[in-house]
Formats: sequence, C-alpha cells, structure tokens
Amino acid sequence: MDLHSSPEALFRKNSRSFSLAARFFDAGDQLTVARMYRFCRYLDDLADDTQAGDYHALDQAKKRLLGESAPPASSIEADFLALAAERSIPIEPALDLIAALLEDCGARSIQNEGELLRFAYGVAGTVGLMMRHVINARDADASRFAIDLGIGLQLSNVVRDIAEDARRGRFYLPAEWVTPERILSALAGEKSAIAEVDQAVERALELSERYYKSARRGFCYIPHRNRRVVFIATALYQGIGRKVLRNAPGGWRRRVVVGGAEKFTLIVRSLGEYRKWHLEEWSQYDRPIHRNALHDPIFPSYPQWLGPASVDRP
Repeated sequence: MDLHSSPEALFRKNSRSFSLAARFFDAGDQLTVARMYRFCRYLDDLADDTQAGDYHALDQAKKRLLGESAPPASSIEADFLALAAERSIPIEPALDLIAALLEDCGARSIQNEGELLRFAYGVAGTVGLMMRHVINARDADASRFAIDLGIGLQLSNVVRDIAEDARRGRFYLPAEWVTPERILSALAGEKSAIAEVDQAVERALELSERYYKSARRGFCYIPHRNRRVVFIATALYQGIGRKVLRNAPGGWRRRVVVGGAEKFTLIVRSLGEYRKWHLEEWSQYDRPIHRNALHDPIFPSYPQWLGPASVDRP
C-alpha cells in the first residue's frame, strides 16, 4: 500500500464501504476524515510488518507522538499531529490504539467476551473517539457513544474476516463460544463444527447490535450535515453481518462482499430510515445518558481523560 499517496485516494482504495458513505460529507470534512483514516492505516501497517517479538516501529511511533523521541520521522505522523491540533483530538486514543496493535501482533486467540470487547475498543473504539473530533461531534458526552460505534463496526469486521483470520492464526471469536480447533475443523468442512461457528457468529452479531443501538442514541451529538453520513456508514457495515447470516450455514467461510447493487439498496433504505429516525426518534434522544454497563468489561474505571462517567438513567 502506498501510504504516501493522497489521503482521498488511499481512503477510496482501502475502505470502500465507508468511503462510499463519506461522499455525503462536504469536501472539507472528506479530507479530514481521509487524513484520520490514513494515520490509522499507517499504524495498522506498522503492526502487520512487525516480526514476532520486534515492536520497535510501533514503540518508536508511540514515543514520537509523545514527544519522547526525535521529531516525527514520518510525514503521516506529522500530519496526524497537525490534524490533532486543528481538531483538538486527544492523544490518548492514539496511544490506546498503538497498545492494542502491539498486543495483536502475531498469532492471537481471544478467550472470552470481555477480551473481545477490549480488543474491539482498542482497535476501533479508539478510532471512534478520534473521529468524533474530526466530524465535529464536540460534546464530551459523545465520547462513550463514539466508542460503542467503533465496537459495533469492529464486531462486524470480526464476523466478516473469520476464515481469513483463522488462516493467519488469529481467532477473534471467543474460545468460550467456539474454540480455534473447531473453527479450523469448520473450514475443513466438518458440518457439526460449521454449526458451532454459525452459533458463535449469531452471538457476535447480537453483541454488535447492542453496541450499534447505543451508538445510534448518541447520533444526536453529531452535527446534522455529518449525522446522515455516519448513519449510512453504520447501515453498510451492519449489512455485512446480516449477509453472513443470510448465507448460513457457513456464510463466514468466504469473505462476504456487499456488491454495488446491494450497497445502493442499503444506502437508499438507510436514507429512508434516517428520515424516519430523524423525525420520530431523534427528538427522544436530547442529551441521552449512556448505559455505562456496556463499558464495564473495557474500563475498570473510566480513564481520567474521558471525564467522569455519567449516571445511568433509571
């Protein structure tokens, strides 16, 4: 991947679903979203290039972001720091993202639901936290809902990539749901194992819907011109998981691709749902209170930089 190509070209090439929705942003916001995406892809590629036990590149990126090393050697790091200054993006989510990528280097096996949620926060909830500043969702109370959207999107990715990840020795469906050995047996065609993985897929998608539902309540914090874009992008990612279920048994054994006609249908449908949601539901969510129990598996206590946790509504 040419990370030094224009942010817009990189975004279109490597994130087709979200880049499609992003066309509804105005030109200025499209550029800032693409810049944010480029930085996250850069860190992800540093992790992919890392040899087992050699974390030097990611460690050095962390030190440069903290100002503990020489000035940023990468133009992409420098651009992120400039973007962070422009949009008041806190550095902590980027550091949490690096920590999650360091933990994810090499083979990986998730053991339980809590570990899955911590992984999803680390690699995607953090991106949601940074992205909320990029799309001008400035209210501090938006942070928790931004985390939930990132988690929902990552759980959709987990389901989409089961087979590909397993071939690389990575198993993100919790072993307490289905073991890596059974996933490999399912890939080999064992029918009973396929059924077990299908059940785990349903469970993962039910979990993702819980976080998508919470995230949608927080869309009221997004400025109107950008709210519709996030609504569409969410529908496209949810469409991935729903297609996996439609293709059961074993719909996950091949990477699911939502084709152009399907995306068009999803966008048209989501625009209709958005109008209905905006007219009938949005008014109910004036400064919604976040359900903090959703984050109990992630944060033993809320990080200070996120601010005090709000109190759940009775």
